[in-house]
Amino acid sequence: MTPQWVSEIQKERPAVIVSNNISNAILSRVQVVPLSSNYSKVFRSEALVYVKGEPQKAIADQIRTVSKNRLSNRIGKISISDMNKIKKALRFQLEL
Repeated sequence: MTPQWVSEIQKERPAVIVSNNISNAILSRVQVVPLSSNYSKVFRSEALVYVKGEPQKAIADQIRTVSKNRLSNRIGKISISDMNKIKKALRFQLEL
């Protein structure tokens, strides 16, 4: 999946780990939904969430699997309510 295409996210950015805790404990990779500080438009495949009190847009249509080695520092934790918004965006995006 390298190199990235123009429509894919090209830079390092924060993300929310959305894979389940059992897989996260066993596997060397996780599924993440990237975040963006550009939240002027939020589509159905996206969710407005808050990280450390700051609004961020979770971009569910850019979900990807990454090695845990690519993860750097933990910047915070999102609320259950915000995680539910991300789940809703994922369900829409993946037609689940």
